[in-house]
Amino acid sequence: MDGNKLELTVKPTSDLPASYKAIPEADMEEAAVTRPKSIVKSKPPTPEADGADEKMLPNEEAVVAKQSPNEKQNGDAKLDIGELKTAFVGLTKEELMKYANDPFWVRLRWFLFITFWILWGMMLLGAVMIILAAPKCSPPPPRTWWEKGPLAELEDTNPEQINKLKELGVTGVIIQWPEDAYTSFDQNHEFVKTIKQYKDQEVNVIVELEPGTSKIWFNESESQNSEFGDYYIWKQPKIVNNADGPQPPNNWVTVKNTSSWTYSESRKEFYYSPQGRPQLNFRNPNVTDEFAKVIKKFLGYGASGVRLRGAPYLLADGKFEDEIILQNAPGCFMTDYCSYSHSKTENLLELSTLLKEWRVVVKNMTENGPFMVADDLSNIEAYKVNNSFIVDLPLQSHLFHKSNANVTNIVQMLNSTFNINNITWPLWKINSTSEWDIITYLIPGTPLVTSTTVQNKQLLKMRESPSVMRGSFSFHAVKNNTVFAFIRVTAGNPGILVALNPSDNRTVVDFPANIKAVSEEVTVQLWSENYHEPDMIINVKQNAHSIPISPRSAIVLSYVPPSK
Repeated sequence: MDGNKLELTVKPTSDLPASYKAIPEADMEEAAVTRPKSIVKSKPPTPEADGADEKMLPNEEAVVAKQSPNEKQNGDAKLDIGELKTAFVGLTKEELMKYANDPFWVRLRWFLFITFWILWGMMLLGAVMIILAAPKCSPPPPRTWWEKGPLAELEDTNPEQINKLKELGVTGVIIQWPEDAYTSFDQNHEFVKTIKQYKDQEVNVIVELEPGTSKIWFNESESQNSEFGDYYIWKQPKIVNNADGPQPPNNWVTVKNTSSWTYSESRKEFYYSPQGRPQLNFRNPNVTDEFAKVIKKFLGYGASGVRLRGAPYLLADGKFEDEIILQNAPGCFMTDYCSYSHSKTENLLELSTLLKEWRVVVKNMTENGPFMVADDLSNIEAYKVNNSFIVDLPLQSHLFHKSNANVTNIVQMLNSTFNINNITWPLWKINSTSEWDIITYLIPGTPLVTSTTVQNKQLLKMRESPSVMRGSFSFHAVKNNTVFAFIRVTAGNPGILVALNPSDNRTVVDFPANIKAVSEEVTVQLWSENYHEPDMIINVKQNAHSIPISPRSAIVLSYVPPSK
């Protein structure tokens, strides 16, 4: 073999395989002479060839034969194996139909068909499982009974007024325990019977207690009993030359401008008494546990929550350092209560840890009952742990107490309450009037009413709306800061617009121009007793660009929030 040439010698012989037909030698020689240097390609036989050429199988390769010009015409040929060419010949329809009912292909088709639907069903089931198992955005928890309110603060606990309170929509009452908080009592006590009577009428009772003072263990402590010796705060007199009698250990004073210390002749020491009574020492864990027992006892007798009175004074500086004197305090003399900072005796930061212990007791023994304090929070950080309030319904008693309140100040104080102090749901205490009731019922928080509050069913119904219970809010001073307004709105519900005119002059307000979230039309829902505008009709739409408000009155409007 020379290079990539394959030399084939064709000899006339009869010993050829049966599948080949011999070509006459004379024909071969004649073709070699008449077609020198020609290329001969094998082709499939045609019927006209009458079997002259050899028959090739469909996938058989074509061979190209070339004759060298220097070779003799001796009947031999050398073939170049050139480019191989293949051809695909598909099955005809008739040939395919032969396999249609073949058992193997029938089983294969059924197998693939069933497998497809099984896989499709599994994917569908998987998608459903993913949807069900995927973490969902939990809806906000429903408002508790003490958040829904209103709450009532009672001096007269006569059960005959329960029906009146229920008509006002009151969900709970605050009743003050009239005795020493640490006094022993049982289920036969009249106070316990009162709790039961209110509870039987589905009105919750919040017991108000004063934990800071008691005389229960004072005699034992004064006599330096080993068990009760430090149940109260004792301090040696301050040594002062030429002093007239024992001197208090520091400059701490009461709100009555007298010393916060009282001298004990028998113990020869001063005891701390900022409210005129011996103050318990809550830096002693045993004293803290004593009040925890008191809470458990009242809750065990049916109370639904606890409110503490005198909470700011529960702890005092352990180093007994003097109070800082304020410079140029207006209207105060040097030794007056108002001339000191009270950073050593009121609202100490450690107070939050103490209150947290008692809060846990309340939450564990009730269905999320309230743990409250009766005092305004002058230092809110003393009532927070990890930036979260540990008291419920922080009291706000000074904001709406003036009928001619300054609108600008109202807006600033509300923004401070909600956005700076982060009080989300306060307790609003006011001198009840029709227009201020509307404000405190619809603003975020719980209104604190009395048994003399006038019933307003429409106002109660509006308070129950999602926009009030869950809606966002914003406060506005409009009409040159003469009208106070705020809106409440939540997705999928009508917005609520409340406006108060505290002045003595009638005014007309263009609300969309001042509050962008308000639509062009509003519907009148409610107004206060002092509102007198003949053109305004309940449940009738009005042009929001021209809403009249009478002097010292409030109006409630609903609107469809404009699409963004």
